[in-house]
Amino acid sequence: MKFTASFVQGLKAKAKPYEVFDDSGERGTGRLGVRVNVSGMKTFIFRYFRGKERVYLQIGILSNTLGLSEAREQARQFGAQLKKDIDPKQHLEKLQRLAAEQEAEALRVQQEAARQGSIRQLFHAYTAQMKKDGKRTYEATLKSLEKEVYPFIPEDTKAKEVTVEQIINVLASIIERGAETQSNRVRSYLMAAFNYGMKHDHDPAHRAVNVQYGLKFNPVTPVPKQRSAERVGENWLTLSEVRLLLQTFADTNGVGFDLARLLELCFYSGGQRPYELAASKWSAVNWESATLEIIPAVSKNKRHHIIPLNDKALATLRAMHEVAEGSEYIFPHRLDPQRHIRLDSFSQCINRFVTKSGFRHFVPRDIRRTCKTLMGEMGISKHLRDRIHNHALQDVSSKHYDRYEYLEEKRVSLNNWVAWLEDKQESNVRSFRVS
Repeated sequence: MKFTASFVQGLKAKAKPYEVFDDSGERGTGRLGVRVNVSGMKTFIFRYFRGKERVYLQIGILSNTLGLSEAREQARQFGAQLKKDIDPKQHLEKLQRLAAEQEAEALRVQQEAARQGSIRQLFHAYTAQMKKDGKRTYEATLKSLEKEVYPFIPEDTKAKEVTVEQIINVLASIIERGAETQSNRVRSYLMAAFNYGMKHDHDPAHRAVNVQYGLKFNPVTPVPKQRSAERVGENWLTLSEVRLLLQTFADTNGVGFDLARLLELCFYSGGQRPYELAASKWSAVNWESATLEIIPAVSKNKRHHIIPLNDKALATLRAMHEVAEGSEYIFPHRLDPQRHIRLDSFSQCINRFVTKSGFRHFVPRDIRRTCKTLMGEMGISKHLRDRIHNHALQDVSSKHYDRYEYLEEKRVSLNNWVAWLEDKQESNVRSFRVS
């Protein structure tokens, strides 16, 4: 019988499921049917023969969205396939396989895209490695990259999609504001970060990390640095300038007590690195032996370094001890005693002093160069100056050195150094030549 909508709606449930089929009047094109289960639910089906085998396809359950006309149209399409010797069930299974494969490929591409690291992930991973390697500038490096790069390259940009042109735009903006040295600094940060990313994907230690950068080349490599900004440090203060600086620095408006003491200790210790002094703790001070130990965690070259303390250095430390208020750091942060003072505060303080006093421009790292130069003028040998400054000496004996070696020679030299600063000694006070 030929189906009508009312006929299909009127089919009643029986004790067992049963099927009825539409009479299409055609042979070899299959037939539309309805399967009625014991609950009365009606499902449109399509039946055809594959040889002598009956093959069934389910079209769908009778509902507001699937009525007789929709089911008949689907059956007509199946019949048209049979006329072309296409097996509807096999064709449908093939389409389903292709759809599943396409869905799987789309998911793979999506997952692969999610794994491809952005520049934000690259910068954080690189600076995290810096921290792990004991590089104390990791925070400043990350802040500089974020500040200079993100205005030109969105932070979610995939690292492998960064172009040479984008790198040029970043560095050009820095140069245009007159900061060529900063542009070289940022270029070196970017070069190192992208080099890290290129090695990252092939490093067995990162096998469990679900991030791949996919970098084929470093986009920073073709961009030259600004050679005009690369000058070997030559600035150093004269003896008279150092004496004037020590006399006037602390009394200048805007120079804090702790920063004035840090500058004093830099000079009285013979030019130790400001960071190594600022990051040292009171536990490193031995009042009885009058020494300060720079531990490997603080030292730039990761070596122990014993600094003999003269009377001026000890007086500076005692002055800081009186205001330390229980902090473990010799130079605690003003707002957070559990951290040491920030070195950018020291730089800013020196800039304020120079601006207000008219003193010749200098920066914190010039202090070390000044001390080494003037101590050489005094007559202290280069070898002993290198030991005072904890330079990584390359001879075999130095590689296996005793941290207390040359302590007495360093102490006498630093005592004479301070005496010279106070104009109590003539130059060439004592020269130690180390064989």
